[in-house]
Amino acid sequence: MPKVSIVCITYNQEKYIAQAIESFLMQKTNFDVEIIISDDCSTDSTPQIIEEYAKKNPNIKPILREKNIGAINNYIETLALATGEYVIVNEGDDYFSGENKLQKQVEFLDANPDYTICFHPVLRYFENDTKRNDIFPTEDMKRRISEFTFDNLLRENFMQTNSVMYRWNAVKNIAKVFPRDILPGDWYLHLLFAKEGKIKCLEEVMSVYRIHDKGIWYLAKKQYSNHLIKHCFELLNFYIAINKHIEKNSIHSKLKVLNFYGELLKILKSNGDIKKYFSFLFKNFKIFVEFSLLKIIILLKTTL
Repeated sequence: MPKVSIVCITYNQEKYIAQAIESFLMQKTNFDVEIIISDDCSTDSTPQIIEEYAKKNPNIKPILREKNIGAINNYIETLALATGEYVIVNEGDDYFSGENKLQKQVEFLDANPDYTICFHPVLRYFENDTKRNDIFPTEDMKRRISEFTFDNLLRENFMQTNSVMYRWNAVKNIAKVFPRDILPGDWYLHLLFAKEGKIKCLEEVMSVYRIHDKGIWYLAKKQYSNHLIKHCFELLNFYIAINKHIEKNSIHSKLKVLNFYGELLKILKSNGDIKKYFSFLFKNFKIFVEFSLLKIIILLKTTL
């Protein structure tokens, strides 16, 4: 059994995938590593590039899907194939920058069994505007969250995907416990493991998160309202899943669901998307009732 599984999911990333794979292969370790690369039926040369690397490197396990199953399904089904004691997820357009990254994270987790997550800062690389490059989490974010804890992670995601190493046996049956209708998937995965142990942040920057105009979260930052409208159901389902499976129906998590639901309704209505507004409203009518009752309770408390 390998010590570490690198899980890489990709779709139409011929421009980037080779750099990602090279960064996996450059790792200096004293343990075995498996590299699972799952391509979701790309229409460019991504599958061919993966195949060429797999022919030369037996530790690369390629999955070249003949039918597109969607990003979240590809993500969950590939995670379920990991056999390592520890797992790292790296999307095909990101890469590792430190050759001792895996070794350092493994050494920490081996020595500290009460930790289920070990991560580090990353370089956020803005492909079309490198002057904006920065380190994430930023110093302002570090001061704001003060400690890397589960409670603070619930409020704000301070870990970039390919910086995180998970103690894989801390959560059982990933494919069964992971919802297939949520966004963002990486934050939810962080929370699943953070619930089971402590979080450690190493100081060294050892990976790169690439920000470019083909990425889903690039548009999310630039067109926030449009992003919420497009993904309103998946985003709300994310908060519902946290409330149901992770926070165990605490008041804090219920308020989070209701507040986010209200924000989405306002955006849908203000943008004149009436059809989607009513579709969203009726599909989540129970939440609408809870949200309305909450507003009445708050109003009564402020007037009494």
